[in-house]
Amino acid sequence: MTVKFQHRTLEDKILLAITGAATLVLSPFLVLSILAGDIANSLVDVVAVGGIFAIFLGVWFTSRIKLFSGIFAFVAQVTILIGIHVKGAGLIYWVFPIIIASFYLLPTLIASLFNFVLITIACFLTFQQFDSFTFPRIIASFVVTNLFSLIFSVFMQNKNRQLSNKDKVNQIHNNILELIASSSKLSKILPAIINGIENEIPNALCSVLLVDKKGRRLLVGAAPSLPNYYNQAIDGLTIGHGIGAWAEAAFSSKRVVVPDIASHPGWVDWTELTQKAQLASCWSEPIIGNNGKILGSFVIYFRKQYSPKTEEFKLIEQFVNLTRIAIEREKADKLIWQQANYDSLTYLPNRNLLYEHLASAMTQADRDKKELAVAMLDLDKFKAVNDTLGHAAGDIVLVECSKRIKGCIRKSDIAARLGGDEFIIVLRDAISPEDIEALGRKLSDALAKPYFIQDESVYCTASIGIAFYPSDAADMDALLKNADQAMYKAKARGRNSVHYFASGSIQITEENNAP
Repeated sequence: MTVKFQHRTLEDKILLAITGAATLVLSPFLVLSILAGDIANSLVDVVAVGGIFAIFLGVWFTSRIKLFSGIFAFVAQVTILIGIHVKGAGLIYWVFPIIIASFYLLPTLIASLFNFVLITIACFLTFQQFDSFTFPRIIASFVVTNLFSLIFSVFMQNKNRQLSNKDKVNQIHNNILELIASSSKLSKILPAIINGIENEIPNALCSVLLVDKKGRRLLVGAAPSLPNYYNQAIDGLTIGHGIGAWAEAAFSSKRVVVPDIASHPGWVDWTELTQKAQLASCWSEPIIGNNGKILGSFVIYFRKQYSPKTEEFKLIEQFVNLTRIAIEREKADKLIWQQANYDSLTYLPNRNLLYEHLASAMTQADRDKKELAVAMLDLDKFKAVNDTLGHAAGDIVLVECSKRIKGCIRKSDIAARLGGDEFIIVLRDAISPEDIEALGRKLSDALAKPYFIQDESVYCTASIGIAFYPSDAADMDALLKNADQAMYKAKARGRNSVHYFASGSIQITEENNAP
């Protein structure tokens, strides 16, 4: 089955165009030769037209471009030599386009050899037909044409190779940018970046080290080609001057090149480790964020002493920039998620994350056929703190309150801030009524203790309402509503107390008096 013309490769289209045009151009000459009864011309034209048309058909039906390119070059050279032998030196000027075309149709070395044979035979067949002035100049023009065609062919091959490499690098860039745009994790993006570099720089072994949260140490982000024992040894090393290329680059914010690790003073403490890992040279590029802060270090190792080339520096800079984008994107994603799901003052989960956790807890309770409890908590007289001491003092109370709440509950429980002075606690794993009662007392006692603000003791007790799932409510909205009703009833009954919601009624279980 033939391939449609528009779906063929550029090489297919060019060879089809050349062979098709040559067939059309030479066919009238064949017809004229036959009409004139010139047997010699007819034979030459038949060979030329028939051979070229056969190649056209071969490319059209098989798309084996390399095979038929070679056949076309061979047929063209044989045909012109037959023509020169039959018709004489008048056809020798057709040798020039064939010399040029051979470098397009054949590999450079083979084209050079074929052209040498073509020029030699053509000159041998015609040397007696030219005078001593013309013949040497024809030979010289053949040689110059062949030489220029050779140089141009090599130049174009290098250009094509560069374009191909550039396209390959661009494709890698695009793949990495797609990963970044889709918010893929660094654990997936960094190995893709490293693989891209290692494919472009032969024998390179790369790693990405990331600055920790305190900005003091470098942690291994990705190093798929390095031994595990090496990665474990350098993981968590302090950033500083003279501590390997990676720490030095992060410390100085400058590129560090070490052509010979064994003789470099900054690697003295790591000589045994690098020898075991067979690492002989390296260079490190700092990864600097848009705000000027160090994000990490990009390290490239070699097993032999090696000095990077200018184009390799440029390549690494491109990939380091991609690494920076990926790191900053993940930081931005984490910040956005944090702001969307956590309270910015107390760092407790907010309403959005609470609903997610509560839905999961209710599903688990249904699966395990157990109950869970929700405690709604509101600070008593909190408005007075804001009015008398200011909102900054109120913020201090809220932060301290959140710490006290987290100190009272288990790790499996969930504490969240709904807004203002309202908090909610999800008690998972069906603790007993006695435990719920004890927890209520513990929370009341902890929150009733004084808050020390501006050299004053401030008291803010809490009213707590508790509802159970599924005994008090069949869904999330009803559960939260009933816990909220229980909490407001606690406030109405004197505050600083814990109340249960049961069968639509409120039961007082405890009431304390604040100092």
